[in-house]
Amino acid sequence: MIGSAAGRDFRYALRGLLKNPGFTAAAVISIAIGIGANTAIFSVASALLLRPLPYADPERLVILWNRSPGLNIAEDWFSTAQYFDIKEGHTGFEDVAVAIGANQNLTGAFEPERIGVLRVSSNLLPMLGARPALGRLFVAEEDAPGRAGVAILSHGTWKRRFGGEAGVIGRAITLNGTPYEIVGVLPEGFSLPREVLPTLGTAEDGEMYLPLPLAEAAVTNRGQEDYNVIAKLKPGVSAAEAQVEMDGITRRLRADHPDVYPPNGGLTFGIVPLLDQVVGGVRQTLLVLLGSVGFVLLIACANVANLLLSRALAREKEIAVRVAVGASGRRLAFQLLVESLTLAFLGGLLGTVFSFAAVRWIHLIQPRNVPRLGDIAVNGEVLLFTFVLCAGAGVLFGLAPALGARRVNPAETLV
Repeated sequence: MIGSAAGRDFRYALRGLLKNPGFTAAAVISIAIGIGANTAIFSVASALLLRPLPYADPERLVILWNRSPGLNIAEDWFSTAQYFDIKEGHTGFEDVAVAIGANQNLTGAFEPERIGVLRVSSNLLPMLGARPALGRLFVAEEDAPGRAGVAILSHGTWKRRFGGEAGVIGRAITLNGTPYEIVGVLPEGFSLPREVLPTLGTAEDGEMYLPLPLAEAAVTNRGQEDYNVIAKLKPGVSAAEAQVEMDGITRRLRADHPDVYPPNGGLTFGIVPLLDQVVGGVRQTLLVLLGSVGFVLLIACANVANLLLSRALAREKEIAVRVAVGASGRRLAFQLLVESLTLAFLGGLLGTVFSFAAVRWIHLIQPRNVPRLGDIAVNGEVLLFTFVLCAGAGVLFGLAPALGARRVNPAETLV
């Protein structure tokens, strides 16, 4: 019964809106601007702030930074000795891995190309939950020098340079004149872009992975601070708790190596959750934008409410006649609310088209200051947000006309 009444009210609302194209266009466009702006910004916020990183146990992954505030060094890389200090001295980490990047010349049976290469300890890829699409990952023995050169391809490099051939495993390539054997291909969707692993030596995202053999002397080498360190917290250990223990380690290092870490430098190793590392620079901007577009939607709702109130004044006699022939105030209020919701969802439909165009534009221009660009999309989660937003907006700007209809007095209006 309620469903059939709502259907009749919806059809009646559509006919009424089509009879007033100027009013309808003004209201729908106002709502579309507000809904479209909110949907577009929410699609970015959802990808960056709400969706976890595509790794195993992403909430436990952290990146470390070498800091010396007394020397104005806010973020620096690590030496191999510092990596071992952390790996062997910190009890709050389940695992600690090291990496370093470089741009190298890829040659072989194809056109030479300059690509981003990541040298990583054998535990890094398993720690992040990577599973090979073909072949294998690195083994612990390849962390030591003296082994034959092996390489793992990113999925994109495998498709682009090798045509997705299943027989690529065992194939020889050359990087900077050194031969390597391809032993694995990473799965589609797995990557370590610079926003996740900001290596010192690469200008591009990692397209190929090599082992990182460290000699015995690496344990005492404090001179070359070029290495990234990524760790995984033990279950139940927070980044703040891990930082307390890390501060104890750096106090000992300052005391044991005052010639390398002068007292005025204030050496410390900062622990940053990996998601904060990726989106930290844009988090505040996104929150401000969300607040701004929220106000835009409120202004649009106020404008449409004024339009509906003006239209309701022009329809007073129509409403009074319906009351005189027996329509209840509640029934009239429900019908006007259906009209408001119809307007809201028409505006939402047009606004969703605007948001698809906006997200497409973001992908086309590829702004370098927007992380996780590939994850930004108008998906089911965003469309659900849009649906709720439309319903809320329709009720918000339709409430005043609906309540006004209940107060119409036929005796006064029809004189």
